[in-house]
Amino acid sequence: MDDKIRNVIIMSLAGMLIGSLLFIFGLSITYSVIPLIIYFVIAELLYVSAFLAVYHNYQKKHANMYVYLMVLAVVLGVIVLYATLQRLL
Repeated sequence: MDDKIRNVIIMSLAGMLIGSLLFIFGLSITYSVIPLIIYFVIAELLYVSAFLAVYHNYQKKHANMYVYLMVLAVVLGVIVLYATLQRLL
């Protein structure tokens, strides 16, 4: 595997992991809704940036792992959105 592909994969997975951990931390704060919204926005921004980085590199070099990472970013974004809406409503 090429080093550039490996770096893109690691960085996008790291962004998605950090977004997920921050959102889980936001869900654990039960006394206010404001931190949940802030952590939701941060998590979604990290998912979008990971998706765009992978998409940009997918246009240059078509690798199957890029498609998997794009789908993973979308699925995580939808799960975080669903969990936020469940907590708010």
